[in-house]
Amino acid sequence: MVFSSPVFLFLFLPLTLLAVLLARSTGARNTVLLIASLLFYAWGEGVYLLLMLATILVNHLAGLALARWPGHRGPLVAAVV
Repeated sequence: MVFSSPVFLFLFLPLTLLAVLLARSTGARNTVLLIASLLFYAWGEGVYLLLMLATILVNHLAGLALARWPGHRGPLVAAVV
């Protein structure tokens, strides 16, 4: 699926926007957007979904490490970049 396809423009995008508008909390909205993003990537190619999940995991763990050890940010940032 590409951004200019009719499926995206007339089905996926409106349903995603509706779900975001119906979600009450910020956490719920973020969850809707995360799931929609993963579905978008899975629709295009399953391999990219695995890549996206791996990237999310690495970024999340790096963020936790940066929050836990604020005095060691230099080496952590260098490792992440």
